[in-house]
Amino acid sequence: MPEPSHEPASEPSGEPRPPSLEPQGATNEPRLAEGDLSGTAAEPASGLTFGLKGGTSNVMEVTVLHASGAAENVSPEGRTREVSPPFVSLTVDAPEPDAPTPMPAPSSPRVEEGRFAFLARAGEVLASSLDEPTVLRQLADLVVPGLADWCAVDLITAAGTVVRRAAAHREPARVREVYALAERWPAVVNGPRGVGRVLGTGQPFLLSDVPESQLEAAVAGGDRVLAESQRLGCRSVMLVPLEARGRVLGCLSLISGTSERRYGARELELARELARRAALSLDNALLYGEARQAQARTARLQAVTAALSRAATEDAVAQVLAREVWEASGATRLAVLALEEDGRLRPLRLLGYPDDAQDHFAQRPGEGPLAKARHDSRREAWWFASLEDFIAQHPQDAEFARGLGPGARAVVPLWGETRVQGVLLLAWPEARTFPASERAFLEALAHQCAQALERAALYEALRERTERLRQALVTGDVGTWRLDLRRGQEVRDAALNHLLGLPAVDSMHDMGDLLQYVHPDDLAALGPEFLRHQNEAPALFELEFRLVRRDGGLRWVHSVGQSLVGPDGKAAFITGALADITRRKEAEERLQLLLDASRVLALRLDDVEQALPEVATLVANHVATGCLVDLAEPDGTLRRVTAAHRVPALEARMRASLSEQGRGPAHPALRCFASGQVCFVSRLDSPRCDGVSTSEEHRDLVDSLAPTSVLSVPLRTRGRTLGVITLFTAGAQRTLVAADVTMAEELALRVSVALENARLYHDAQSAVRLRDEFLSVASHELKTPLTSLILQHNLIGRGLE
Repeated sequence: MPEPSHEPASEPSGEPRPPSLEPQGATNEPRLAEGDLSGTAAEPASGLTFGLKGGTSNVMEVTVLHASGAAENVSPEGRTREVSPPFVSLTVDAPEPDAPTPMPAPSSPRVEEGRFAFLARAGEVLASSLDEPTVLRQLADLVVPGLADWCAVDLITAAGTVVRRAAAHREPARVREVYALAERWPAVVNGPRGVGRVLGTGQPFLLSDVPESQLEAAVAGGDRVLAESQRLGCRSVMLVPLEARGRVLGCLSLISGTSERRYGARELELARELARRAALSLDNALLYGEARQAQARTARLQAVTAALSRAATEDAVAQVLAREVWEASGATRLAVLALEEDGRLRPLRLLGYPDDAQDHFAQRPGEGPLAKARHDSRREAWWFASLEDFIAQHPQDAEFARGLGPGARAVVPLWGETRVQGVLLLAWPEARTFPASERAFLEALAHQCAQALERAALYEALRERTERLRQALVTGDVGTWRLDLRRGQEVRDAALNHLLGLPAVDSMHDMGDLLQYVHPDDLAALGPEFLRHQNEAPALFELEFRLVRRDGGLRWVHSVGQSLVGPDGKAAFITGALADITRRKEAEERLQLLLDASRVLALRLDDVEQALPEVATLVANHVATGCLVDLAEPDGTLRRVTAAHRVPALEARMRASLSEQGRGPAHPALRCFASGQVCFVSRLDSPRCDGVSTSEEHRDLVDSLAPTSVLSVPLRTRGRTLGVITLFTAGAQRTLVAADVTMAEELALRVSVALENARLYHDAQSAVRLRDEFLSVASHELKTPLTSLILQHNLIGRGLE
């Protein structure tokens, strides 16, 4: 604890000094002292314990006690009257009768001038600062040693306790003892005597003379307070309240320790005026301090608001709240708990709590601590000045609370717009009270945190929903786009870029960048439509076209969009979505292929082999890059019947090599024919191509075709393999998939049925021809002219057909 002190100056100065109470002859006439006023401040403690009597009427009367035991009440107008001696709690016997101390004679003009100069100087000094410790230090410096040998300033705290905030002594080394006196025997507001009585009643107290014999008797009787006071020097005492705006702020204690200095009504009047000015300065300093604290809290709230606005997760919100409250409140334990929908408390941030506290807070509602804090209907906070107060309100948490030690507690609900989002727990190591300003500040922080937690929950829900939508768009092959016609910008989402074969991230480009991915055959029709919707608004459009991916693959898309107008009524934005309909288009192509192939085969029922080139061309144009058809020979070998390719030059080369025999045993067609099973190679790489050819000519042909996937399907019917149909893809054409295998098997079945029907048809025709020839011969032998004529007619008709 610092030791404020006061040392008298050795040199006189020209500044006005307080009137000294040094005796001048037998009349105790005061005179001016030429002592210097200097000193330092001290830390607070509590007050003195001298007896007093104070009036409670509107016109205050000061009780003056004389050494003789007589008492006189001095009114503010200076009139006196004799009263019965009041009780004096000096814990000593009453003094022996003695001649009453005469009232001071009227002061000389020089003394009055010195009083006024002193008060003017005091007002100037006290008003020079708005810092509370500075004001109190200056007050102590003003009165020691000119007005008192030692003094103390005791203030009432917001909690209602009394603390000593300043002290001074003629001997600086003894300032510590002045503080120790209040620490060992603290005063209490509305106490029965001394500083406590002055603070409770607001009335000053004057003890003109404390006889030495009475002090010695009290000390001998064991009064330790008077013993310490005697050691510091205590012969005359004035206790004056520091009162401003109708409330008592504290008490100024002035004590004379010399045998010559005695206080009277005139000195009390001077002390009261000094106390009044000091109280005004102190009140201004307190108001200024409160304003500074309010400004600091407002600045902290603004900083917290800014920090919470950047916090997008509940963990970040809890971190901001814990840091700000920890710094602002001085608590030694802090917990931020989130309240779940089922009533559970989930710890977000714990500071100063033991490791097992997290499990303790996470118990089910009603089973453990803080059950009341879980009720959504409670908006107000709980403030507990001590551990005992907390246990009285929450006995179910007594064991846990005792394990954390004594001290004050606070439970502040994090009340949001709709419900309690959580609970803020604070604990201090000592008992304390909570001023209204501190409560309001902590509750404001808690409310801001609750709002931030609600925002974080909304952000999280929005993020999850956005992520689900993004995944749905990517999985469903749906992308969105937006054109800003005024800025010339094009925005594409990650799903659309993924559809184009680009990195799956949102991107912004120059307007029209998407058109470069449109298939050239579709761009001629899409371009004018795109320009039309830029000029017409509002308008809805729906288009289907092909996109060329960055890797060369084709995608059919279905685009739906709308143009939006701006304030001027013209089109300002065009927004829409693209859905990948490639699978649907491929399915349509497969179905169309089967329909067209069935129609072709039905038209050539008598000679299916002549229809196979047209079927191969349909396959190459719809689902594959090229198609080969092989039929089985009676000797068990394969004969290539036809070939088709999307590129005319390669098709001509394939047809020119129909009769070449350069296929190796790994060729898919040969493997399929040998096993009678489907041979599907979804990815054809170089090692597999090496085993496909046995001649250089065939290898050169395969290299020029550059197949990427191959599918060979057997033409089987009635347990026999009639041939093989082979499909392959190359270049930018998509590779074959499982759906193509199913389609190819259906196509092979239809071709096999057509081949079998054609064979049966030819067999039937041969049987009929043989029958007719037999009947013709038989009728000739039987000499039946009519039968012979009929048979000949049938033979001629079939020949004409």
